Amino acid sequence: MPTSELPPRALEGMTRAQLARRGRITDAVIELVAESGPDVLQMRDVAARSGISLGTIYRYFSSKEHLLAAAVADWQERLTRQVLTEMGSSRANRPADSGAEERVLRYARRELRAFQRHPHFARLTVAMVASADPYASEMIARMHVSSDEAMAALMHDVPAEHAGTIQVAVQAVVLTGLVAWVTDRKTWTDILSDLERVTRRVFAGI
Repeated sequence: MPTSELPPRALEGMTRAQLARRGRITDAVIELVAESGPDVLQMRDVAARSGISLGTIYRYFSSKEHLLAAAVADWQERLTRQVLTEMGSSRANRPADSGAEERVLRYARRELRAFQRHPHFARLTVAMVASADPYASEMIARMHVSSDEAMAALMHDVPAEHAGTIQVAVQAVVLTGLVAWVTDRKTWTDILSDLERVTRRVFAGI
């Protein structure tokens, strides 16, 4: 695939207008992936959908792989915000907060079900997590930071030394579950069962 000869713009140094332009590009990718999947996506299609020239796109993203990873990270961040908002709004309907264990389970289940509804993003996430492209790896690292922050908020009442272990275990089950699903090795029933078993086990060890 073609790549830019210049390094892409650093996210931290972008102006508001540049961030908005970058957002239009990743929005276009998210729409195209949702419609047809990542395998058939072409950079010229992204340019046409976003209204931004191909040359400009390559100033923000060094390659198609970099762009796909950025889109996955943006999609995942939106999913995280949506799930946390839904969980917060539903809290008023529960007689009492059921504790960190149930909060973490609800969050992880909803995250997995979102991937079940959007299988293209499940496959793309697995591919990008395994990518050796340095810019793609940077985007996936940002995605993990967002997920880490969400898990920390869900376990605000759990001692930090235990919360870190729980977080690693739960996130590993989610990722291995996605890998197993996209490779047809496990059903969603099996994956959700694994999630509950591991989550309850690690909380029991606190």
